[in-house]
Amino acid sequence: MKGLSVIDYFTGDGGYHDAISLQDAPELSWEKAKEKTPNLPKGWWELSKLDPGVKLEFIRDYWFNALPYQPHVYHFLDTFFAGVLEVGVFLAQKRENSPYEAFFTYRLKDRLYLGRPPLLEKEIEKFKRSISYPLPDDFLNFFRIHNGFAKGGDSGIFSSGALEEERKWFMQAQEGFFLGEKSVDPELLLPFYRSFGLDIYQCFYKDWYPDGEVGNVLCSLSDRAISSWKEDETLAFPTFLDWLVFYLE
Repeated sequence: MKGLSVIDYFTGDGGYHDAISLQDAPELSWEKAKEKTPNLPKGWWELSKLDPGVKLEFIRDYWFNALPYQPHVYHFLDTFFAGVLEVGVFLAQKRENSPYEAFFTYRLKDRLYLGRPPLLEKEIEKFKRSISYPLPDDFLNFFRIHNGFAKGGDSGIFSSGALEEERKWFMQAQEGFFLGEKSVDPELLLPFYRSFGLDIYQCFYKDWYPDGEVGNVLCSLSDRAISSWKEDETLAFPTFLDWLVFYLE
């Protein structure tokens, strides 16, 4: 990402046919932008018209308001946003003549993060009811910010739709997983993140409840193994936000 513009990323490594920076397209009215990009929130279009500094401050405060208060997480987010060079709203088209998709971007010195439009509260509740799994509150709250989020080039955090599909695939696994020598039923796991298209996932693990919430562990499909929170540096985290801090570092 270093030295490249966000547009360069979308039309290069991102694999998109075309990309538009709403910040640099004053001729694109809300009506035209919405027609071109059905999933574009009006709030994002309005945000794209603000001065860069105001836009960054607004989205930073939005993260704080959307996520539950955890002192170490808020401290980290302060540091993270201090390193963000610019935020922006982009429309990207995968193939010619296909609809554009909306993305909110966070450009740092050496990396880029991309978020898809958030879910509405009623959509979050519907999603929660559709999955018979104890989804952590901090994870559900993140959907208020983005329904799908990734570092440039990464598969990233699944959208609600992709998560449901991945869970079905996990539950159909013919073989179970192992935590050391202990067998783990795939139904106890819920994948929410995939690493760069590899068979490496971060999954909620229903049998681990640190601080009353579902913890999450690293899952390797090739090894059929999950990481242990009883060992150091195994990428097991007590909360979704603890994992998110790791991902944003």
